Amino acid sequence: MIEILIADDEKLIRAGIAKMISKSIENIELKIVEAKNGQEALEICKTDEPQVLITDIRMPIMDGVELMKNVSALENKPKIIVLSGFDDFVYAKSAIQNGALSYILKPVDKTELINAVEQAITEFRKTEKQKTEDTLKNIINDGHVSDGIQFSDSDFVNGYYCVNILGKNCKKTVAQVLENVNYYTLEIKKHYESIIIPREAEYLIKSDFSLDTFAIGISSLSNNITSLRFYKKQAFIAVLQSFFSENKKGIFRYDESALTEQSDLDFTNLNDKCERCFSKLSVSSPEEIQKSINEIFVFKDSNQNIYAEELYFIYNKITENLMGRFAIYTQNDLYLDLKCIMIENILQCKNIAEWKKNVTDYAIYLSELLKKDNVEYPFIDEALAYIKSNFNKNINMAMVANEVSVNYTWFSEKFKEHIGMNFNEYIKKLRLDEACRLLEKNIYKVYEVAERSGFGDVKYFMKTFKEATGLTPSEWKKQHVSE
Repeated sequence: MIEILIADDEKLIRAGIAKMISKSIENIELKIVEAKNGQEALEICKTDEPQVLITDIRMPIMDGVELMKNVSALENKPKIIVLSGFDDFVYAKSAIQNGALSYILKPVDKTELINAVEQAITEFRKTEKQKTEDTLKNIINDGHVSDGIQFSDSDFVNGYYCVNILGKNCKKTVAQVLENVNYYTLEIKKHYESIIIPREAEYLIKSDFSLDTFAIGISSLSNNITSLRFYKKQAFIAVLQSFFSENKKGIFRYDESALTEQSDLDFTNLNDKCERCFSKLSVSSPEEIQKSINEIFVFKDSNQNIYAEELYFIYNKITENLMGRFAIYTQNDLYLDLKCIMIENILQCKNIAEWKKNVTDYAIYLSELLKKDNVEYPFIDEALAYIKSNFNKNINMAMVANEVSVNYTWFSEKFKEHIGMNFNEYIKKLRLDEACRLLEKNIYKVYEVAERSGFGDVKYFMKTFKEATGLTPSEWKKQHVSE
C-alpha cells in the first residue's frame, strides 16, 4: 500500500486533490491522508511514514518550507511534491533544496499532478528497493544480519531462490521478465546478474522463452535470509555447470541430491595439489607451473554437478588463498592486477580453457616476481612452510621469527608486506580453513575440530568461527555436509 499525505490549509483543495488521485491512479492500493497545516503534517510523517507528501507552501502554524526542512531530517522521508499559488523562484529553489521532486503551480493541472504522483511512487519504490539490496549485500558480506540492521523478509514469506543469469544484455531481459515481481539484485557485472527472487517467481524464470539464450543457475529453496551468502554461492556453483554443458545455455539447478549420492566427495586431494603448486611458485620453472596447474584441472567424475563443485573449489582456492596471499604484488603491478580481475570474473570466460590460461599466466608471472624477491627475503618462504606445518599447534610470531632467524619487528613488517595480512590474521585464516575442512568430514565433534585446527579453546573457536562465517560450527556443518 502507498500512503499519500496531502497538506493544505484549504479543505476544498485537499478534497479536490484526493479525488483526482483516487480516480486517476489504478492498480495501486492507496491510502490518502490529509493535514490542514505543516505541524499536523509533520506529526503524521513521523507516525505513519507516508511514501508521498503533497504540500502547499503557504500554511498556518508551519509553512511548507519549514515542513520540508523537518521532513528531510527524518530517517524514512517521503517523496515530496510542492504546490504553490505563487510563481516565485525563491519558493521553487527552497523546494528543490529540500528534496522536492516536483513543483506545481495552482490551480493544479490534473495531468501534471498525476504524472508527479506516479513519478514519486516510482522513485519511492526505487529507493526502497535500493535499501533492501544494500541490506542483502551486507548480509552476504557479513555472513549474517549485522547488529542494528532492520530487515523484513515479507517479500519471501514462502521462501526464496538465488539466481545467477549469464549472457549478453541479461539485466534488461531479466527486468522485463520480472517486471511485476519484487526481485533484488545482489551483484551485477558485464553480461552477468545475480538476483534473489521469491519462490512464486520461479515459474517465470523457467517458462519465459526470452531467457532461453542465457545460462541460468538456481540455488536450492531457502526460508532463511541469514543464510543468503550460502545460497548465493549455490547459484554461482550452479551456473558454473554451464562450462560442462554442450550448448552452455539453459537452466542449471544446484542439485543437493546429486551431492548426497556422491558420498565420497572430498577435496583433500585437490587441496593438496593446489597447495603444492602455490607453495613452490618461487622456485618452479614455467614448465613445472604449467604441469602443476594441469594436474589441478582434472575433472574425473561424470556428474556435472560435481564438476561445478570442483571448479568452484579451485576458483575459491585461487581467488582467496593464492591471490589473497600475494595481494601486495597485485597492488604494485598493473599486469598482475589485470590478470586478477580476469580470474575473478570467471563467468566472462568462454570456457574452462580460457580461464585456466588466465590462471597459468598469472602464476608464471607471479613466480618471476617472487624469484626476484626471494633473493632479498628468503625467510618469507621458510616462514610460510613452517607455519603451514605447525599452524595447528600453539605457535606465535615470535617463535616463527626465531625459527627463520629474523628480527621480530623486521619479520612482522615484511610478512605483512608480502602476504597482504598480518601474522595473526594469516594463521587465523589457516585455522578456519582447516576447521571447515574437518567439519566437512563429519567425523569430529566440535571440541575435536577446535583442537585439531589449532584453536584449542572450544569457546574461543566457536566465537571466532561465528564472527567469520555468521554460523556456529554445527550450523555450518548442517549446510555443507550431506548426511
